[in-house]
Amino acid sequence: MTEHLERHENDGNPEQPAPSANPPTLLGLMHDRLDTSTLSAASKVLLSEALGADEATTSTARGVYLESVTVAGFRGIGPKVRLPLAAKPGVILVAGRNGSGKSSLAEGTEMAFTGANTRWDGRHPVWRSNWRNLHDGGAPKIEVKLRIEGDAGPSTLTRTWVGDDVTVSEAELRRPGHGRGDLARVGWEQALIDHRPFLSYSDLDRMIGGKPSEMYDAVATILGLGRLNVADSRLAADEKELNAAIKNAEAELSELVEMLSALDDPRAAAAIEALANVASPDFDSLAALVDGLPGVDDDHLGRLRATAALIGPDLEEVGSAVDRLRAARAALEDAQATGAEDARQRGELLAMALEHRRRHPEESACAVCGSDRLLDEAWAERTAVQVDLLRAEAATSQAARDELRDAVEAVRYLIAPTPAWLPVALIEPWQEWTAARSVTDPEHLAARVEFNGLVLADACSSLRDEAARELEKLDEGWRRCVARLAGWLDRARAAHAGKPRLRQVKAARKWLKEVSGELREERLRPFVEHSERIWAELRQQSNVDLCAVRLTGSDKASVRKLVMDVAIDGREASALGVMSQGELHSLALSLFLPRAAAADSPFGFVVIDDPVQSMDPSKVHGLAKALHRLGESRQVVVFTHDTRLRQAFRTQELAVTVFEVERADQSVVKVHRATDPIEQALSDARALASTSELPPETMTHVLPGICRTVLEIAFTEAAWLRLHRAGRPEHEVADAIAGAEKLKDIAALGLFGDASRTADVFSELRRRCGPNAVGHLLQCLEGAHPTGTSMPAPHRFVDDIAAIAHTVRKPEEPQT
Repeated sequence: MTEHLERHENDGNPEQPAPSANPPTLLGLMHDRLDTSTLSAASKVLLSEALGADEATTSTARGVYLESVTVAGFRGIGPKVRLPLAAKPGVILVAGRNGSGKSSLAEGTEMAFTGANTRWDGRHPVWRSNWRNLHDGGAPKIEVKLRIEGDAGPSTLTRTWVGDDVTVSEAELRRPGHGRGDLARVGWEQALIDHRPFLSYSDLDRMIGGKPSEMYDAVATILGLGRLNVADSRLAADEKELNAAIKNAEAELSELVEMLSALDDPRAAAAIEALANVASPDFDSLAALVDGLPGVDDDHLGRLRATAALIGPDLEEVGSAVDRLRAARAALEDAQATGAEDARQRGELLAMALEHRRRHPEESACAVCGSDRLLDEAWAERTAVQVDLLRAEAATSQAARDELRDAVEAVRYLIAPTPAWLPVALIEPWQEWTAARSVTDPEHLAARVEFNGLVLADACSSLRDEAARELEKLDEGWRRCVARLAGWLDRARAAHAGKPRLRQVKAARKWLKEVSGELREERLRPFVEHSERIWAELRQQSNVDLCAVRLTGSDKASVRKLVMDVAIDGREASALGVMSQGELHSLALSLFLPRAAAADSPFGFVVIDDPVQSMDPSKVHGLAKALHRLGESRQVVVFTHDTRLRQAFRTQELAVTVFEVERADQSVVKVHRATDPIEQALSDARALASTSELPPETMTHVLPGICRTVLEIAFTEAAWLRLHRAGRPEHEVADAIAGAEKLKDIAALGLFGDASRTADVFSELRRRCGPNAVGHLLQCLEGAHPTGTSMPAPHRFVDDIAAIAHTVRKPEEPQT
């Protein structure tokens, strides 16, 4: 049986209205101000374009609710387990002890939408490496059934992994009327950042314990203030581009004027005059000068320029090289006319004979003439001395040969290869010039180079002069200026045309800066009011008042922070310095829940994991109220191991649906709807009454004991409700119930709100439950005695106990 309690009248305090519609969209606020501003129409258009589309239109998939979550092979869950959910506003508690697998369901839901788990942020890598379930060898898979407003049927969001890297996964959304495709196409990426519908215990710590700038960014993101920063960045980029165009045109202008000033040409003077007004040059006059240049074939102009730049042989270098070659040739001939050459040849012959004897010492005859004269050591010594004398005599001849070789190479070095392009008239002379490189005879080489070089140099000079004269006729100097001027003219005209837009952009940025502070305060105000309402419910007997939540600095500022002003017994203080951990977590919830309820969010659900930790009982009851109010407009799914939250909903008569999660061996996780504790005990009693062949003590002792438990639960629930309605503080209620040790004590507390009125219990029971009620209660008490109690009709007895329990579990409303 689902634990779904109907809400009765409150504890005497007037019902607070649920948080009203959230702040209007940022674009709406901007348009309101733009409509009444003195900005030009152009600046307003620029601002609208910079801000982009309205937040409400960023995704067509809105009003998203969870219908079920199915997880397999992920974290603490092995075989597939399904958590069914009602896809509509309301509060759902998913309860289970630590290690039962409930947090794996919460984390799986977050992973399905985001592909990440914020609980692992900043943790050791081992948290990410052990994400696969140890007992399930199948591929991990998370499947979330969704209901999207306006769709004919449910959608299915599936996330799967192939490898062991948890960050590498694929998410697919199957949506009626849209087919299947990547999750990214739905357009929820920014909404999952701005209106993140997931909150874990570690997120609460980060919201309060993070850096001041991170806390600022978290709230600024919720409010959509980052949109203003994006808009300003777009305008700033536009302003930078327009400014750069103007500055570049002005910087190029000075170089252009210098180039024009170097020409002795009236057209250049006219261009300089047109450029005199830097702020507003005479573009029309400049365009006329550019357009007035006669046309010319660019290829022909290029050939003329190449011809004018041709460099033929340097006749002075050629003459020097040829003279050196001829002098080297003459020096070698002089050496040959003397005995120096003969001495060189004889010396080389004897040197070879000595080398032959060294390699063949066993031969005594001459290898050349065959003479029998011995080539002994004495001969070798005499010959070596003779070789030295001949080589000294031949040195002059060798030096002449070396110089001739160097002179030939020097001449050949001057013969440059044929260029890639040549005028027709130069092709043959240049070929003759390069052909001289193959001449081997020094005298012929000198003659060819001297003659061909002179012919080629004269031809190059003649053609070069002719090309220069033709280029001059074609206004080559002015043409170079015009080419530069034409390019500048296009850029300068565009830059000048952008000046009005630059003024509009600057005006738009100035206006945006002025209204940003106002927008921030207006956007923040409803958020703060909502947070204050939630804190008022969560604080529950705390002496800390939340006075203000402020953003200081700006999105771009290095020093920006979220300031939370509180007062303790009327004295102002900083929240982080004076609040307990439980109070800080309550404050973090006060900041988070308004984000989940934001009108801009496409998500109709919020998933909260373990929000109760560090909270005292009174704050748990306040949390139940806050979640209940949020559940009036949102589907609120809360995962908790703390039974106090469930009890807080029940004792305050707040509607809630409860599921219980249990984990067996091998990571087998089961989910079932929670059973009403009274109904569970009655079911056990009926099962016992229906079982035959049991020992007699079963009926006389055990069955009355179970029924006594039924009545204790019913009276305890009544006591909670009655004392809460009376406005008793939470800790007093808990102490009063804990102090009621006997059944009549807890009965008096449930029936009257006063444990001391045990004498009035029987009469009140008769009045409300009939004359037999007291006897049934006494039978329950007798079951604990050694003799037990008689039980002639166990089934009727259980039914009577059930009727009593259902009657007393809810206190009577006071008569008005």
